[in-house]
Amino acid sequence: MTHSPKIDIRSLPEYQALIEAKSRIGWILSLSVIIVYFALILFIAFAPASLGTAIGSGVTSVGIVLGLGVIFFCFLVTGYYVHYANTKIEPLSKALLDKVGGGV
Repeated sequence: MTHSPKIDIRSLPEYQALIEAKSRIGWILSLSVIIVYFALILFIAFAPASLGTAIGSGVTSVGIVLGLGVIFFCFLVTGYYVHYANTKIEPLSKALLDKVGGGV
């Protein structure tokens, strides 16, 4: 049985690129969701009467639309992350695994 030399993965440029890509997208998407949520909370805190205003002659209020908008925004963020992970993060992970000999 032969032993291969141990590799410090943290020093590899592929690892650095992977960590940087994951960190960057994580911060950007997290901050965008936090900003949208806080915007809704601030709207609730400082203009609560306007949230109950009906849209048109129906029963749907502005608050319902804004709440659904936040939920829809989170779906979009999730979809974007899945796309980013499949097109950017996964190739970086595969390149790292290939370099250290763990690729399948």
